[in-house]
Amino acid sequence: MKAIQIHQYLNLPSSLEGDSANQYLSMNHNVAKPGESESPLKKNQMLVKVLACSISPGDVIMVQGNMKTMMHQPFPFVPGMDICGVVIDPNGSTTFQNGNVVVASNGIHPVGGMAEYMVVEKDECVLKPKKGVSVEAGASCSSAISARNAVMEHVKKGDRVLVLGGSGGVGSAAIQIAKLHAQASFVATTSTQTEFCQKLGADLVIDYRIQDWWQIMDDLDEKDENNKLFDVIIDTVGGGNFYGRAEKVAKTGTNGGTFVAVTGDDPKPDCTTTWKLIRFFARMLGRMLYTQFTRARLPKYVMLMPHSVPEGRTEVLEWIDNGSLTIPLDQDSPLPFTTQGVSKAFRKVASGHAHGKVVVKIANEYHE
Repeated sequence: MKAIQIHQYLNLPSSLEGDSANQYLSMNHNVAKPGESESPLKKNQMLVKVLACSISPGDVIMVQGNMKTMMHQPFPFVPGMDICGVVIDPNGSTTFQNGNVVVASNGIHPVGGMAEYMVVEKDECVLKPKKGVSVEAGASCSSAISARNAVMEHVKKGDRVLVLGGSGGVGSAAIQIAKLHAQASFVATTSTQTEFCQKLGADLVIDYRIQDWWQIMDDLDEKDENNKLFDVIIDTVGGGNFYGRAEKVAKTGTNGGTFVAVTGDDPKPDCTTTWKLIRFFARMLGRMLYTQFTRARLPKYVMLMPHSVPEGRTEVLEWIDNGSLTIPLDQDSPLPFTTQGVSKAFRKVASGHAHGKVVVKIANEYHE
């Protein structure tokens, strides 16, 4: 089968530019098809023909080796984990059968998706609705699951919400979910794409090139009795000491204010050694413990961890199907399943300037 392979850890974007790019990432037309005699399917696995595969920041972290102490993968490996595809071997499943179009992920291991075929765990699959969800949207819905968890668990009806990074995969979904499903009364976001975010439902778009979001209080009238605007801040960007600045515009934890960190303090963590890995988690846990004692001054700090993924995937697909959630694709997507197309996908996501989800179309035809 055809598959994209990673031959050594990348330093994006430079590794995929110029004549040496094939030393890092290339298309191999003779990769062994999974599920055959040399690698038979295990009890809870199925074989899927991949139709589309999306790229997320987690995939970038994987190919750059940032988390290699936790997720080491021998070279060469196939990147990508979020896919939409057709079941070709249900392996005894009573839920799925041949020909079903499913949306699936490889759990927390971002490998295997950028290929013609992928082995997936049955528990990580849900059926794609037949009419209201495109293949590309299905493959791209994992970011919306993170947005769903961040919003539905921390935003109440009538809350005022700030989404940092409104034009990315998580941010664009968070705006819509906060407005339509959590029924927030006011949703602001940071982005250079004002019209894009307004169409998603944002009441205010702050162009970070012109104004810092933590300095907007003087320009707005919607403040509570404590002169604070937001009940919840959802950070999908990371870095920049955003939590340290949140006290200027968010309610304190004592008054119900919450800061939800989707990406953590560092969106591109360096966990290349055991010590760096320990320091990364210690800093994260320390922040959560620290804020337990500072709620009178700072909003409550919540580090969003992946959970309820199958349930979230089902609900997100239902929202897409009924039209209450849109998965915007970046203007260059879907990209072709070529070395150049996949390279462009990784460069775009790594740049932090994708406006919508970045997805690669693996196969052109299927029948439901």
